[in-house]
Amino acid sequence: MSRGILSKVIEEIGETQAEIRAEDYTMVNVRPGEKVASMLDLVSALVGKTPSAVVAEELSSRLAAYAVSSATHAGAILDAAEEALKQSQMLQPGCALDILQKADVIEVENGFEKQIRDKLFFSKKEPKRGAHE
Repeated sequence: MSRGILSKVIEEIGETQAEIRAEDYTMVNVRPGEKVASMLDLVSALVGKTPSAVVAEELSSRLAAYAVSSATHAGAILDAAEEALKQSQMLQPGCALDILQKADVIEVENGFEKQIRDKLFFSKKEPKRGAHE
């Protein structure tokens, strides 16, 4: 039994979209040894979070600290913030950029707030006066 052309096209579109989404991020898989796994399980139980959340928080904290350690990192921070905001309109809670925002290192303004501020604090341009005045 042969499949129809339409079902083949739909399948190929699905595969293409999956490939595009896969290019947007990188997954890191770490399998610690028994001692490290036990310690991580203990720490995660004490703080009430999953082991992956504990590791992600620590990596984000270290990344944020490294980013603000030198003014030469400012461009990279702004580029990363711009890219993150393009993708989701807000920063992921607990990510390095969120930590920097909460520490007042970067300021993120949403479009609505910007429109309100612009309307309240910037006067409209006066019309140009003619040469005869």
